[in-house]
Amino acid sequence: MTEDVYSDYIEKSIKQFAEESVRAGNLDKSQALEKAQDQFTKLLPDGLNTENHQLLSIFHDNNHIGMLWLHIKWTNLGKEAFIYDFFIDEQFRGNGMGKMSMSALDTYAQKLGLKKIGLHVFAHNQRAVYLYQKMGYEFTNHHMARYF
Repeated sequence: MTEDVYSDYIEKSIKQFAEESVRAGNLDKSQALEKAQDQFTKLLPDGLNTENHQLLSIFHDNNHIGMLWLHIKWTNLGKEAFIYDFFIDEQFRGNGMGKMSMSALDTYAQKLGLKKIGLHVFAHNQRAVYLYQKMGYEFTNHHMARYF
């Protein structure tokens, strides 16, 4: 990912994360943007140069179609990654680009020697849940809530 793409991405992603967190009931709307900004600042203190984080642009036929943010770390299981963000631009959705991108990630993960890739998906994002399940991802936890 280039600095130009990163600048555009980070601004949009913080806003989207705040909106999704409000929709999921995790954050109050009045505080969501500030809390999302704080979280991104903590996770990426050095932007693109943050150690153990890879922000990757996704291309298809020379078109920038999306991005992937990985955090790579060592655990007691070995080398693992966590997907902090993955998206395909709206105009490229629905024609296999998400599946193709996740397959490319599998190949990349094998080259890196990863033992596991984890991720978080908002429960209301059924399109993403379906893609991840189709690609072999399994639920490891469920969080439930009842609102009044």
